[in-house]
This record gives sequence, structure tokens and C-alpha cells, in this order.
Amino acid sequence: MGKTALRQTLPYVVGLIISGILYHYAQQIDYTPRQGDLGPDFWPKVTIGVMALICLIEIGRRLIGVGQETHGIAETFEKEEEEEVAEKHPWMLGGGIVLVLTYAVVVTTLGFLLSTFIFLVSFMYLGRYRNHLAIWLTATGITLGAALLFMRLAYVSLPRGAPPFDAFTDFIRLIIGA
Repeated sequence: MGKTALRQTLPYVVGLIISGILYHYAQQIDYTPRQGDLGPDFWPKVTIGVMALICLIEIGRRLIGVGQETHGIAETFEKEEEEEVAEKHPWMLGGGIVLVLTYAVVVTTLGFLLSTFIFLVSFMYLGRYRNHLAIWLTATGITLGAALLFMRLAYVSLPRGAPPFDAFTDFIRLIIGA
């Protein structure tokens, strides 16, 4: 086990420590349990547990050498392709950052579902994907999937948006029966 393996393991060790700290705080969520209902601490604990599990798996992979990079012709081609993309389209990175920041600003005004839909469509067009049908269907599917996940399964209160944008959230709630 060399310095490279230890260096590659360090981010996962930090992630494992952070997940331990977050789990400690999730244990301190106070609520009155109700028969047959998941508590508000359930999903945070599950997410933190998955994070810790992934960190443990990656630590193991790095320490036994499975995560080591291969050296040779394939690695040379991969590096050239990565450098080529970074050199040709740096504006895509800037545009992506602007989109994420804009999303964070408008989510309370437009509502989670509408802003997510617009973000996904914009992000795919920014990424130079041009299959219009695929873009719009994917954005619709992910938005409806997020609505189902958060409104029907996890019971998370999402930002509805300010009028008139809240009508979109109400429409989606009507579609999924939430």
C-alpha cells in the first residue's frame, strides 16, 4: 500500500467522519412517534447511512488496490479527451454554475417543481444535447419522479412558489394525487 492509495483514500475517510457527525445530529431530532408513520429522522438517517456505506466501500477498494488507475495507452487517450473538452468548452462550466446559482435564487419564487423542470431543460441545452423530444420528456419524467418521491413517499414540504407559479405545483399535485 503506497502513498497514492492513502492519498486516494483520504476523501472517503473525511466523508466517513462527516457522516458520523451528521448521524450524531440526526439522532438528536426530537419528535413524538406515531404508530405506522416514519419519523422526520428516518430519511436523513438512511441517506447518511448510505453515504457512510459508500465511503467504507471506497476506502476498502482503495486500500486493496481495486481503485488504482491503469497505466498505458488507454489512460493517455482518456487524459487527452478530458483536456480537449476542458479547453474547448470552458463556457459550459461557467454556464452550469450560473444555472445552479439561478436555480437556488428562483426556487422559492417559481416553486421546486417548476424551477427544477426549467433547470433540467436549460442544463441539457447548455450541455449541447439537441434531441428536443428526449430533453423535454426527460425533464418531465424527472420532475414527476421528484414530485412522487418528495410528496408521496418522503412527505417533504417543497417550496410551492409565489402566485401565479404555485398553480404549476398544484397541477402536479393533482396529477400524482398528493
